[in-house]
Amino acid sequence: MVLDSAICFVRPTRENVTLLKRELRQPRYQSYHLYFTNLVSQMHLQDLAEADAAKEQVQQVQEFYGDFVALDVHHFMVPVPTNEVLINPKAALPLGASEFEAVDRLVQGLSALFLALRRRPVIRYQRSSDAAKRLAEGLHSLTYKQQPGVFDFGSRSSPVVLLLDRCDDPVTPLLMQWTYQAMIHELVGIRDNTAVLTSAKVPEQYREVVVDPASDEFYRSHLFANYGEVGLSVKELVDKFSSQSAAHKQVSSLDDMRRFILEHSDFSRAQANVTKHVNVVTQLSEAVAQRSLMDVSTLEQDLSNPAAPLTAATGYEDVLSMLRNTAISNKDRVRLVMLFALRFESESQRIAGLLDFLGQAGLRDSSPGLFAAAQGILQYGGSDRRSGDVYGGGNILLKAKNVFKGLQGVDNVYTQHQPLLSETLRLLAANDLNAAAYPYMAGSQDEALNWQAAYRQRPPTEAIVFIVGGSTYEEAKAVAEWNSRGPGGSPQSGMRVLLGGSSVLNSDAFLKALGAAAAAAGNELR
Repeated sequence: MVLDSAICFVRPTRENVTLLKRELRQPRYQSYHLYFTNLVSQMHLQDLAEADAAKEQVQQVQEFYGDFVALDVHHFMVPVPTNEVLINPKAALPLGASEFEAVDRLVQGLSALFLALRRRPVIRYQRSSDAAKRLAEGLHSLTYKQQPGVFDFGSRSSPVVLLLDRCDDPVTPLLMQWTYQAMIHELVGIRDNTAVLTSAKVPEQYREVVVDPASDEFYRSHLFANYGEVGLSVKELVDKFSSQSAAHKQVSSLDDMRRFILEHSDFSRAQANVTKHVNVVTQLSEAVAQRSLMDVSTLEQDLSNPAAPLTAATGYEDVLSMLRNTAISNKDRVRLVMLFALRFESESQRIAGLLDFLGQAGLRDSSPGLFAAAQGILQYGGSDRRSGDVYGGGNILLKAKNVFKGLQGVDNVYTQHQPLLSETLRLLAANDLNAAAYPYMAGSQDEALNWQAAYRQRPPTEAIVFIVGGSTYEEAKAVAEWNSRGPGGSPQSGMRVLLGGSSVLNSDAFLKALGAAAAAAGNELR
């Protein structure tokens, strides 16, 4: 039986083209409509034409630039199956996978984004990162040399694309998160807008939940609300639903029946939404209690906040006290040791003492990946690897702001930390971002100097910031707040920002990548 027509929406990879050729030679459909997510090479088009020559069933071939994943209006991802290699090049990967292949995938995804936005940006990159530099070279070669005509959009303004490496800020993905979206990803995990709950209190049929801000008004309005606010709002949601449920029980007349039928779909939808968020908050609260995360997070915030009055000696004793607490999981112990090492990098003896404690506690044998992550954090994200000033030590103005913030107090002690990205955006918008640490990728030195001079006269109004290794939901929150509309409908800063990454990290994914070389046997994080 030959079916009517087939619509194929695929990436223009060699493997996909091979499968399409096989299909066209032995067609199961009367016609084919081929849509590719990116530019298709002439060689691939010729191969498809030859495969279709006998029966000529391909009706159309189009490029629909969507070789990336839009997570929100301000956040996107170019998914890389082997993202670990972008964080740890020594990671144990499938045969043939390499950092070069991962970077090529990023070039493809970002070039599709440029085509979808109809922009050819000016490229800047983190000089201290080999991966960011290779990505910058690949994008510049494709958009300015190999296919300049395709990416020439006339007189449109050129945004800046800033290519960063996750190692520039290794602190943010290590921290426990306390805003709703980030907390779900940290404690449950979000994949393709879906989270799978594991609490025994949640019935089996309700464990897979969709967490999509586009289709869930409550979730959309509480993405960046803190844990306490979400708990109160869920209670209000339950109370509101209870009152609606009582009204639906009062069906005593024909009019009541008609009203019930008309409102039943909305009522059922509300019931499902209430159930979902009650179950999600139930799982979050269980994890917070079981892992003593409030105590852990208080110390995390002190270690990550340069305004906190914390000395190396005090921090060491505080971390050691947590390590001795049997209620603290190995994963949380490792995160605290890593944060101490990053904050007090020169305290080599104290860092060694904390690592020895982990080793004597059996972590080296029970979770070699976790132990390797703790051992290797300074090699990955130490001060000599970072271009940004993650603790504000070299920026007097930033340090003063942090101290002033500490004096003022904050609404929530668990959300004091601000990702480095916030300061990087401020510097980029003011054209104060160090051109030596974050140079322009250009065809010549003169071209780079011309771009630098042009932005000095008129700072960029659009920026795409892409983090090789992965972004976080905390950084997405910072970008959403940066883009918040001011008077006249334009971003308050004058520069609108789009954030992207090769994945969306939580601490589990980050630790797994850092320890991947030692955990080649696939040890679970515990």
